[in-house]
Formats: sequence, structure tokens, C-alpha cells
Amino acid sequence: MEKVEGPFYLLNDDIIKNEDDRKHPEFEGRTVYEFIRVQDGIAIFLEDHLERFFRSAAYLDLPLPATAESIEDRVYRLIAANQVEEQNLKFILGKTSEGESVLWIFFTQSIYPSKKYYEEGIATSLFRIERLDPNIKLVRSDYQKAVLQERADKGVYELLLVDGNEQITEGSRTNVFFVKGNELYTPPAQAVLLGIVRKKVFEICAKRQIPINETAIPVEWVKEAEGAFVSGTGNNVLPISKIGDHLIPTMENPVVQAIMADYAELVRMYKEENKH
Repeated sequence: MEKVEGPFYLLNDDIIKNEDDRKHPEFEGRTVYEFIRVQDGIAIFLEDHLERFFRSAAYLDLPLPATAESIEDRVYRLIAANQVEEQNLKFILGKTSEGESVLWIFFTQSIYPSKKYYEEGIATSLFRIERLDPNIKLVRSDYQKAVLQERADKGVYELLLVDGNEQITEGSRTNVFFVKGNELYTPPAQAVLLGIVRKKVFEICAKRQIPINETAIPVEWVKEAEGAFVSGTGNNVLPISKIGDHLIPTMENPVVQAIMADYAELVRMYKEENKH
């Protein structure tokens, strides 16, 4: 069951009051989803998220009952109706039993990393599991249950997924980067979800002329990493201090620190330019 937060949600173009006795939409078949972080009442990098959402919908041949421009308008109507400053929005697109295409947009429970994690780094662990269709945000309850249980069992903030070739592909809800020398290394695009913050990291590195190598990341690289971080909508650029029992000297790494600072500035500028 989806946990819908706040007094209102959207079904297609209609703002609906969130009441305990009201049934939420039920979908048949596969659905796609998208998370967007709202900060200071601004949907961060909304255009990038919508581009990915439309791509996911096309992959499943799900017709969207709206244009990108109308969805942007709906998002800000919902933000205003709920008077939200900071929280995650979730989009779900699917078909009902009658074959109707439905776009459901709502605020969801949002827990963000503490300031301490950005200052000291997070603990992670390796988890041997593979996501199907990694480029697309498909709703998969079996995958979600498995990673939630593993994170709880290991007592870590994030899991780094390992495939059948003993290569690290991505985080359970993030993309992952490693630093060796003055260069970044990250799994190739075809093997991962193409995260929006990942895209911004590439833009930052292009401006700073920091080389990024998209390549397979063997598990053995963990021992050689001079820095590591994950990126994601709810996490921004989040440094890794530990993978399993191995300590990573990320907090002393100037490449990671520069990227973290530049990303924070990108978000600040986006909010300034998109004030409503």
C-alpha cells in the first residue's frame, strides 16, 4: 500500500482530498514511477525528472494523459494546495482494470540523510542482487522488500548492488561513484538507472574537467578506492566512509568535496531561478 501524505493528491488533472475512507487508485499490470524532491516549495530539476518519466512510460507503452507542461502546472498546484516546503513527490503511471491510463501524483513519507552523514560519510554494504530493466523505474515490490530487509539486517544506510560477474552496479536507491587519483569511475549507463543527480555530477565534472570513466567496477576495487559517494534525489551527493569492513578516506578527498559543494550550488541556483 502506498502511504499518501498531506491533505490532497492528484489523479490526472483533479486535486482529490486525501481521506481515510477514500480508495486510492488500483492498477493492473506494470507501472512506472518517479520521485521528485521539493525544497523550499520548488520541485528540484523537474524538467529532467519529467524527461525520464516520459521515457519510462514509452518503454512500457503507457500513454500519459498529459503533456510535460501540464504536469508541471499540476505539480505546483499540488505543492500550493498542501503548502509543502520540503518533501518528496511520487508519480505513478499505470492502467486501471478498465484500461484507463491514470497518473497519480502525491506526497510521500520523506526521510533525508542527517547533516552528520554529509560530514562523516555513510556506512554501506555489498548486496548480491540484480535489478531487471535497470534504466527504467518500474514498481517492484519484491526488490523493495529484499533491500529494505538487507539494509536493516546489516545496519547500513545504503547497499551497493553486485551482479553475477562480481561487479558493483549501483546503490539500491542511488548511483555510485569511486575516486582513484583525480578521476571518477562509475558503472556504465546501460547497467544502471540514469539518475538525475548522476546527470548533474557529469555536468559538474565536465565544467571542472574531472575525467569520468564509465566502466565495470569489480568488487576488488573497494580496497583501492581513494573516495566514494552515492547520488540520488533524496540523498544529493552523499559521501561513503565504509563499505563492509573497509574504510574509505572519502572525507579527505578533494574531488568528492568539490563535487558536493558544486552540487549544492546547482540546487541553490535552480531554486532561485524557479521561484513561484
